[in-house]
Amino acid sequence: MGSLTSHLPAPAIEALRGTRNAGLWALSPLDAGLRRIQGRTALPPLPLRRHAGRASIFEAAARQMSDAIDRLGLLAPNANVLDAGCGAAAMALQWQPRMGPGFHYTGFDVHEPSINWCKKHFAKDPRFTFVYADVSSAYGHATTPLDAFTFPVEPGTVDFELAKSLFTHLVPTEVEHYLAQTRRALAPTGHALLTAFLFDDSDPMFQTPAFPFGEPDRAVRWRLQARPAAAIAYGRTFFTELVEAAGLRIVTFEPGYWPGVVAVPLAQDYLIVTPA
Repeated sequence: MGSLTSHLPAPAIEALRGTRNAGLWALSPLDAGLRRIQGRTALPPLPLRRHAGRASIFEAAARQMSDAIDRLGLLAPNANVLDAGCGAAAMALQWQPRMGPGFHYTGFDVHEPSINWCKKHFAKDPRFTFVYADVSSAYGHATTPLDAFTFPVEPGTVDFELAKSLFTHLVPTEVEHYLAQTRRALAPTGHALLTAFLFDDSDPMFQTPAFPFGEPDRAVRWRLQARPAAAIAYGRTFFTELVEAAGLRIVTFEPGYWPGVVAVPLAQDYLIVTPA
């Protein structure tokens, strides 16, 4: 089935997504009732959880990322944090009960329904700010070019930036812009945790079974032929060059998908970067 889906034309993919989303909204009242019984009313509606990935692991994936950030020592209780591509606040929900009064969080996303829910849910907590990124993407309807978007923070002020499952949906020119914006946002001693699908581009014959489509002259591969932004993988050397060209340097690399030999990627690679 995965192989069949990967070759579908764009209109068919959009029709399937529309049908799925309609079904999820229809199930939302039932999901909300179940969450009330379970005492999990703080969670966003089912369609918004599904927009960020598998709805069944929305909380577990956020806890796993939070644990990794703690293990790597990247987040202080009173830090100034930027959540790039925050979705429906999976990470903000993890951090809200445990961060200090001086903690400040800014999250942005191109998915307006998610941002609208975040603004409403966190309205009484001044530590949290959410911004709709009104830019053109595969997940929004705006027409402003992505490379015209500026991260909604003052330059050089961010202690920690998280870009979870963001660069896995960006083409090279967009990666370049968002890396440059990351460099602009970070404080001199700040760090960013980027996740990506990276593969071995040192061998031109290397195969990426999970990402069968790509460009002939660049180490960029994608999963769905008609919808590259659904999931994009980069050659590790190429992605490193993009990072360095933006004025950043990689200080830690933790493999998840690397070197890209599995047919179904179950994890993403972690890259911790800081201003060069």
